[in-house]
Amino acid sequence: MPDKKKKKSASLGCLFWIAFILLVLILFFLKRDTISSVLEKTGIADTLFRNKTVTIESDEPAIPSVKKTDGDEPLLIVPAPQPAAESEAEPAEPQKTESPKSVEAAEKPAPAKEAEPKPVPEKTADRNTDTKPAAAAEKPAAKPSRTPAEKPVPQRKAQLWFVVIDGDGRVLRKQVAREVPKTDSPLADSLASLFSGPNAAEEKKGFRTLIPPGTKLLSATVKDGVATLNFNDAFQFNQFGIEGFIGQLAQIVFTATEFPTVVSVQILIEGQRKEYLGGEGVWIGTPLSRDKF
Repeated sequence: MPDKKKKKSASLGCLFWIAFILLVLILFFLKRDTISSVLEKTGIADTLFRNKTVTIESDEPAIPSVKKTDGDEPLLIVPAPQPAAESEAEPAEPQKTESPKSVEAAEKPAPAKEAEPKPVPEKTADRNTDTKPAAAAEKPAAKPSRTPAEKPVPQRKAQLWFVVIDGDGRVLRKQVAREVPKTDSPLADSLASLFSGPNAAEEKKGFRTLIPPGTKLLSATVKDGVATLNFNDAFQFNQFGIEGFIGQLAQIVFTATEFPTVVSVQILIEGQRKEYLGGEGVWIGTPLSRDKF
């Protein structure tokens, strides 16, 4: 009885191992791809099957070749590497082999190019210009010298005489005080201010002048109380007739006799003494004083 039990247990053990082996084989065939990839990743396949098989991966169809192995191991058919088939189209360009120096140069980073200085355009002088003025222009401009403040011109009061026409048409003489520059020719300055006519403030008061426009004093001298005044030719033409001639003579005589050294005035036209002024016949042949008006 014990022998039958041993045999039965031995047969059961064999069946178990046969079933286990079959199960392993089935799992191996089912998971062959997974198992092979795991073996390749872990490197166990290289260790177990070293020097037994050689495989070459290629996109081209492999041509089997026979390779002998050492000892009594069977022959294995392994695809041999095939040269790339020449394309019927354009031939592929041959790959350029780089020398070690060129490889080292490629590995080293290219030095940064220094910024090339931009060429500065040379300043050329114009053909028709000289370089000296340009050089002079580069020099700093000389500072303007400070001029002392101009002193105000001293003034004096001059007594001038104008006329006013009243409502009845009568010509009346009016005295005006005006500031004029103080010079060595006070009589000439007073007459020049008189020839300029009344200013705006004086015109508002009705002041007028009967001296013909364009009248100029050519010369003036005072001797023994007589002021000899030489006028240009414009002095003898007055558009207001006899009243205008009398009015202009009165303005000259009264303005000149404001000076204490002048008592009367002798009138000259262009350096010539004339007896009458204008076609109306106003006497100017002798010196005129205030009591003549």
